[in-house]
Amino acid sequence: MERVHVIPDVGAAGRPRPSSSRAWLLDPVGFHAAFDELYAAVDRAEGLARMRWRATQIWRSTDPATHAYVDRLRTGSADDWEADYHESHLVDWYRVLMAEHLIPAPSVSDPRLLRKGLPGLGWTPAEARRATFGRELKSLIEAYGSEPVAADIGPQLMLDSRGWLGPDDVERAVERLRGIDPACFRHAQPLVPLVEELYAMLAAAGEHPDCVLLLLGD
Repeated sequence: MERVHVIPDVGAAGRPRPSSSRAWLLDPVGFHAAFDELYAAVDRAEGLARMRWRATQIWRSTDPATHAYVDRLRTGSADDWEADYHESHLVDWYRVLMAEHLIPAPSVSDPRLLRKGLPGLGWTPAEARRATFGRELKSLIEAYGSEPVAADIGPQLMLDSRGWLGPDDVERAVERLRGIDPACFRHAQPLVPLVEELYAMLAAAGEHPDCVLLLLGD
């Protein structure tokens, strides 16, 4: 197989453009159980090779659904991983390997605009940020990963690795949306479709209480 990352969606300027999808449902227990099993053997050459191989196969996959997620990740490439091993590759692989455990969900088309607009509808800035960008990804690995994985990989997950929402977060956000006074939209018409998108995303997550909502930005 050629050592290229196939990206099917190309913009008018000829530059690769990722899918507009920004949200997925993740079974955090199942994913972390699978990842922990791989990580437990990573201190051995064959264990490291196995994890690298799994991540490389996903990164080089031509499946459109896989690329809708992988193309949004700020990670190295399969070529980088094969050229030389670095500890930071474990963070890349943690995020890439999630692709096998994701279900696409509705997403918000302009989360930045929604984040700025929600305080005008009565939300606090913290509530607006949490609903649109989620919790730091570091807290996901701390909540569901094994202690060694959380200790080794968690600190390397940067703030822009966002984000995720748990079932309780989803429930609270839905309640806040339902509590918005319709009159608030009289002077905020551009927010109406974005709020509807947010509600659809949260409602989809609410139908899967065993999953968390994984959010990625541009």
